[in-house]
Amino acid sequence: MIYLTRNFDQVHTFECGQCFRWNPDGDGGYIGVAGGRVCRVKDGAVMCPDADNEFWENYFGEGDDYDRIKSELISRDPELEKCVRYGSGIRILRQDLWETIISFIISANNNIPRIKKIIETLCESFGDEIEEGRFSFPSAEKLGVLDVGDLACLRAGYRNKYILDAARKVSSGEVDLSAVADMSTADAKRELMKIKGVGGKVADCILLFSCARYETFPKDVWIKRVVTELYGVEDKEIDGFIAEKYGDLAGFAQQYLYFWARDNKIGTK
Repeated sequence: MIYLTRNFDQVHTFECGQCFRWNPDGDGGYIGVAGGRVCRVKDGAVMCPDADNEFWENYFGEGDDYDRIKSELISRDPELEKCVRYGSGIRILRQDLWETIISFIISANNNIPRIKKIIETLCESFGDEIEEGRFSFPSAEKLGVLDVGDLACLRAGYRNKYILDAARKVSSGEVDLSAVADMSTADAKRELMKIKGVGGKVADCILLFSCARYETFPKDVWIKRVVTELYGVEDKEIDGFIAEKYGDLAGFAQQYLYFWARDNKIGTK
């Protein structure tokens, strides 16, 4: 067992849109699956075998200095302080790259309950059972030999073709996930975008939520509208504005801004 005693809130972290396999357990905590492991989290306690402590410490970004990150963001942008305080317990997770690719392909133009349902069906149908009712995420090799008809159970529509394209390109080595960690962010983004269904925003999500590329700032139409509403920045100026204001902490800024704006219904008109 490990304890996340500072800068962690389970609701902030698991409900900010970065992950889809964590759910309330009915006892005030959350239960999730990652890396072929099942874990329960409650009040900052990560209930896991001692042998898995290092895995979960890395997964929850225990080495990141969130006090420094928050202080630096607020000094760069005092307007962001209300967002940082509102989502003060957000941790950006370090999720498995392959799982994150498929999860965010599924997430495009979709809602969170349906995303979760599709992912769980994928795992139940093609993953391995870890404990009763909990399944691992299926590998690219396992999915790559399937055809579209095999994925009909997911009810994911056109996304089934993208899932198979990703699985085949990754399992064949056409998209080299082992090399992504050593690439520049721009090159890593181009590598991921070889996969159908991975555009710029999805690639940024993948890099932020699995590769700790904290300089990325995923942007969809809504988050662009939020930035424009708060800062008066025109659409064509947003990339430069974000890079100059937040630099290598842009991903943290995005998460605090996203969580605050979503819950306060900013940019919805």
